[in-house]
Amino acid sequence: MNYKVKVNGKDIPVYEEKIYPAPYNSTAMMECAMFFMDGTATVEIESEIPVKSVVVRPLSYNIKPQIDGNVIRIRLDSALKFSVEINGSEQNNLAVFAQEDRGIDFEYENLLKYEQGEYVQEIFDITKSNSVVYLDKDAVLKGKVLIHDCENVVLCGFGKVTMTDTEWGIKPSEKRRAVEVINCRNVTVRDIRISDSVDWSLRVMGSDNVVIDNVKIIGCRGNSDGIDVCGSRNVLVKNIFTRTWDDSFVLKALDTGDAENVTFCDSVLWNDFARPIEVGVELRADNVKDITFRNIDIIHSPTGYPLMGIHHGDRAKVRNIVFEDIRIEDTPGAQLFDIRMANSVWNRDPKMGDISGILIKNVEFIGKPGLLYAMSKSRIEGYSSEHTVRDITVENLKILGKTATTPAEAGLDIMDFVEDVKFKFDSDAEKINLVRAELSPCGEFLLGSDGLYSANLKARIINEGEKAASGRVWLWISPVNTAFYDSKPYEYNLAPKEVLEIDYSVKMQPGKYYFCIQSDSPDVNAQWLYKKLDFVLEAGRDISAQNEFVISNYYGDKEKISLAISDDILYIKSDVLKDKNNSVIVYAAMPAKELPGEVKFSVEETDFGVVPALILGRNGIEPAPQLRCPAEITYVFKNEPKVKKITKRELKSESGIVSVALSELDVCGRNFWLEIEAKTDKVSAYRYPFTLFHSVKPEDTAHMFGNIVIK
Repeated sequence: MNYKVKVNGKDIPVYEEKIYPAPYNSTAMMECAMFFMDGTATVEIESEIPVKSVVVRPLSYNIKPQIDGNVIRIRLDSALKFSVEINGSEQNNLAVFAQEDRGIDFEYENLLKYEQGEYVQEIFDITKSNSVVYLDKDAVLKGKVLIHDCENVVLCGFGKVTMTDTEWGIKPSEKRRAVEVINCRNVTVRDIRISDSVDWSLRVMGSDNVVIDNVKIIGCRGNSDGIDVCGSRNVLVKNIFTRTWDDSFVLKALDTGDAENVTFCDSVLWNDFARPIEVGVELRADNVKDITFRNIDIIHSPTGYPLMGIHHGDRAKVRNIVFEDIRIEDTPGAQLFDIRMANSVWNRDPKMGDISGILIKNVEFIGKPGLLYAMSKSRIEGYSSEHTVRDITVENLKILGKTATTPAEAGLDIMDFVEDVKFKFDSDAEKINLVRAELSPCGEFLLGSDGLYSANLKARIINEGEKAASGRVWLWISPVNTAFYDSKPYEYNLAPKEVLEIDYSVKMQPGKYYFCIQSDSPDVNAQWLYKKLDFVLEAGRDISAQNEFVISNYYGDKEKISLAISDDILYIKSDVLKDKNNSVIVYAAMPAKELPGEVKFSVEETDFGVVPALILGRNGIEPAPQLRCPAEITYVFKNEPKVKKITKRELKSESGIVSVALSELDVCGRNFWLEIEAKTDKVSAYRYPFTLFHSVKPEDTAHMFGNIVIK
């Protein structure tokens, strides 16, 4: 344990919950402290880790901790849930849950009380109406709590429901989800803790008049959503703390009736993966309407997903969705919002609905001191002239303290089949002073004798605002480690309509690249470029005469590798192979025809929110921030290029040189796609492979394969 906690001089137990933080190399434990308070409280936290600085999130609480050596003191005037983070990092944080000590203040006919201790059961089945199920603060229910086909039921107390001993993917799926309310009326779930759920943590399904209040949710497995309200009516979700490994607050409809009058409010969300706030997908109802997300703090969301999303491809008419008083802190690379109609694997209905009546009001991106601005552009996109997105109002949207008054200032792309987007703002607000950052190549990318491409790029920084503008910009090229350029920031001080031109010389290996001008100013509307560079091999050259290239990963590990082609045999040379435990894996495919919607680019840093994926859209290459992992590319949206097959061969030789016939790779001719992965102990602990062209999952995804051209 890193922390000892006292409240008003009394020792408070500290417990741990399993989490799965970025960059997802392994699970970890988050320390938590829970206590009851009546009136004020002084929280004293003694840290085993030397304390240099402290931040308490959410920042909107305006908690100013006192630091005395390695002791942190916090005064509370009311019960709050927050994260104490030291030394500028969210790692090794302490989650603090200050509670009002509420007992059983409900009328009931039946009482089921779990005292201190562990209770193990596959399903805790609750079917009696007019019941209270109470969990003592030291009670732990291991299994699933299922409340179904009843009314007037309360699940309460400060104990915990956990599925930590349940196998992930357990079948049937009805055994998943830690707490579930199905086909019920008048249900309250209050004060409990939920951890390590298999699948969604808390689902409300086909129910009416439900209150979820003061629930603390910690999830660490795939699909461990926070709270999913599905096809239910008159639901209030409030005063929640989540740290999940999927979406936090979700509204769906799964053929259990319309979803109407649902409010999520007064909560703190932390997403280690996926979306904090989401309407969709799976909106299988006639109507989804009057859905509100209000007074919510998003304190961390590191993967670059949309922070507020509406994603729809089923039959529902989606109406009157409100995102109001949302404060956003540490979310590098994220989209503020993404509203889109599209096909996906989740669609079931034979017809598609539409979306209208969206209010985005008093949303503020606060950021994190020293954090790169570098947000993905927000997006609104319809599907067709019959399936549109319309009537969207953006009111008082603030980015780093300045108000966006136009789509360009908000970093918003308005795509096809969108109607009536309005921006409203206070007349006295400090407005974004738009600075456009254009980026273009000066001539061709030229292949040199060293096997690298070189080019000159020009950035034009244009002050399109009405005031003088100053700040800094810099060039970013992704993937990292295989491009060579000057990344230092350039200062700009521009009068209205004045232009600054910056010249860059760049060199890079063959492959696919994303170029972008970045800034830490909300004024800058950043532009980007995409370039595909062929890997040209001269047939018949000896491997010893070929150029060396870097094979690397996101973490900065690098090795050298050379390729040669002779008599339709591919030769690979690398010192990696001289260790008998190492190997190279060759993946190959014949080129596939480019089809609309297919992904063209995504790399390791796409998962971390640094750069978006790119797809072949209706109007050319465009960003696709919803594609943040291989599973979404291949399974959810089926965006992967349709190669006939990917052939894999693993090769070893302590001589440092291996070879494989092109026929064994099932490729022929003078053009094919290739990826090479190095298998070494150095990267065995990492989530991402060690590849030449930065493929994240080369067995399944070919979009980042290098385009080999034999001369």
